[in-house]
Formats: sequence, C-alpha cells, structure tokens
Amino acid sequence: MKLNPKSCCTALFNPISLMVEAHKNQHSLSRRLLLLLACMMAGGIIAQALGCLSAYLIMEDLQAGGMVAHLLIEQLSYYFLGCAFIILSLSNILIRRGLSVLKTIRLPSLTLIVSIAVASFLLIPRMDYLRETALQDGMPVMLSPFANYFAILNSLTLLLLCVQIFSSALIVWRLSQHQST
Repeated sequence: MKLNPKSCCTALFNPISLMVEAHKNQHSLSRRLLLLLACMMAGGIIAQALGCLSAYLIMEDLQAGGMVAHLLIEQLSYYFLGCAFIILSLSNILIRRGLSVLKTIRLPSLTLIVSIAVASFLLIPRMDYLRETALQDGMPVMLSPFANYFAILNSLTLLLLCVQIFSSALIVWRLSQHQST
C-alpha cells in the first residue's frame, strides 16, 4: 500500500475532510436497505394493482373478480404494511443520527400506511359483509339495495390503491434521489 504524502499532510492539518468522508459513507448500507425495501414495495404495489385489474378483466363474473381482487389486496397488505413500517422506523433512526434528508420520506410513508390500513381493514371487510348479505338474499351485490353504497366503497378502495402507488413511487424517487447525492 503506497501512501500519498500530500493526502497525509492534508488529513493531518484538515481533519474536517476526513469527517465529511466518514459521515457520507457511514450509513450507506442502511440507505441501500431502505432503497431496496422501497423498490420491492413499490414493485409489489404496482403488481398488486395489475393483478386486481386482470382479475376484473379476465373473469366473466364481476362479483367473483372483485372478490379475488379484494383477497389479493388483503393478503398483500401485511407485507406492504411491514415494509412501510420498517422504512419509516429505519428512516427515523437515521434522521436521529444526522441524516436529515430522510425527513422527506416520512409523510409519504405515513400516507402509505394509512391508505393500506383503511383499504384492507376497513373498506374491504365492509364490502365483504355487503356481498355476503346480498348473497344470502339470493342476488348479486350490484342488484341489491346496497349497490350504491358498495359502489362508493369500491371507488374509495380504488382511489386508495392509486394513493398507495403514488406514495410508494414517491418514496422510491426520494430515496434514489438522496442515494445519488
């Protein structure tokens, strides 16, 4: 290993240059982990949306397609909530350790957590109940008296799915932007 006398003298007389380089590389592995989790989550949410869309389009019965799509959303919500919680927790730890640039992913992470929770744990179980009630009466839900209410809940679920896509893409974009700087 060959030592450069100029860099040794610079390091001896300017210790701030060493601290800046050490601070830059100090949390690079954690930032890469954040970016990896965010990319996997965003890709999963986009794949979930495409899966839900294909369930509606491929199946002839819209009620059965909706049931499959809602099952897909409910089952993947645990994975997405876990990833979003890890991203939020790890970014908060890194913010406390001096990486204040990660403050920009707090709001999208919280938005993502709330939209996943509302869609999967409030709206979809309510739609399942309306669907079961209509089936007990011997008709599909869209021909039952609850059809308008069901359509509103279904539209809200679709809107929350779009919010999930936007929030996860925003997290990935902001993390990749910070990774490159």
